[in-house]
Amino acid sequence: MKGKGSSAKGKGNGAAKKGLSPGQRVAIGLAVCAMGIGVVALGVHQLWPKANKFAAGEFAALPVGMTITFFGALLALPRRVVRPRVLIAALMVSALALTADWIAFGPGELGFENGLSFTKVSGPLQVARIIGRILFVMGAVLANLLALWAWVRFLWRSGGRGANTRARSKP
Repeated sequence: MKGKGSSAKGKGNGAAKKGLSPGQRVAIGLAVCAMGIGVVALGVHQLWPKANKFAAGEFAALPVGMTITFFGALLALPRRVVRPRVLIAALMVSALALTADWIAFGPGELGFENGLSFTKVSGPLQVARIIGRILFVMGAVLANLLALWAWVRFLWRSGGRGANTRARSKP
């Protein structure tokens, strides 16, 4: 009984360690990119006839689609290509932060379709609306800080790496 458990455990660990082949990563990354581009295209198609494009709910599809597209690009690129991957990661986090910003600071009130809205309520629902807005704003601020960190990391890596290489090459 003990031998069966340990051999089954060993097989499970070996399967968990096996990763995707480079070809599989590229194929999955390109498929995810295509899905993200499709989301952006659908958002643009839905926004085209709208008069106030920034106030329309479909506007949120654009940064969401960009986030998905950048994630697919991260999957498709080899891990040894560091600088472009860091740039794409910074773009991805920035698109995610833009989505959070649009939800938290965008035009209109937070509400739901089909008639349920928090614009003309009082009492406990008004408090829930305010708490919801505060939580969305906090999430947006955190996403913006994460995007700032990603851009600082990209700029530091690209600037710092060149300086280190130049310093090492001098005799």
